[in-house]
Amino acid sequence: MAYTITVEKRESRPRSILTRLRREGRVPAVVYGKGIENELIHLENSEVIKMLQQEGTSAVYEIRFPDGKSRKVMIRELQKDRVKDQILHIDFKEVKMNEPIEAEVPVELTGEPKGVKEGGILEQQLRSVKIRCLPDEIPESAKGEIGDLEIGESITAGDLRVPEVAELLTDPQEVVASVRPPQVEQEKEAEEEAEAAAEADKAKDEAADQDDVEGKEED
Repeated sequence: MAYTITVEKRESRPRSILTRLRREGRVPAVVYGKGIENELIHLENSEVIKMLQQEGTSAVYEIRFPDGKSRKVMIRELQKDRVKDQILHIDFKEVKMNEPIEAEVPVELTGEPKGVKEGGILEQQLRSVKIRCLPDEIPESAKGEIGDLEIGESITAGDLRVPEVAELLTDPQEVVASVRPPQVEQEKEAEEEAEAAAEADKAKDEAADQDDVEGKEED
């Protein structure tokens, strides 16, 4: 069942209207979709915070108007003032429950890698993946088991568990998480590479000097 939000309609007027709404604890928003006119609305800021905490940005919401009409929507854009930590505006897109949509779901990793127990460092490169499915079949997450990962190993998007009803749109070869060697070992490898590069440069310089000497002797 979709989370229900009560909204009010607003006028398309000067910026001062938006400023006043925000000062009153309201969040301006717009609803758009295929075959419908954009509807300007506003909703209670505390309700927005609550719905985001409970459902997140990938959920299907039901917005309800004062006249009793309602629409099923998803959040397509969320504008925030990061300095004041304030939500400034929301774009809702109407969805049809019988038509597949694209959505992003968070990656959930489970288990402690063997490589980490041996001193390796877990690095997560991907926090979410994109999928396509019906609106009411969006999973809470895409799960990945990492308990068997050794140092130097990784899992990709294709290794994640996604329900059969959903199609993975993210490149299956994209790395989600990996276990890299301990920092000491990495620093040692970097030093060895630097020394090898220095030796190579020295050898080139010596060879160049020898060529110059030979060239002068021939002259």
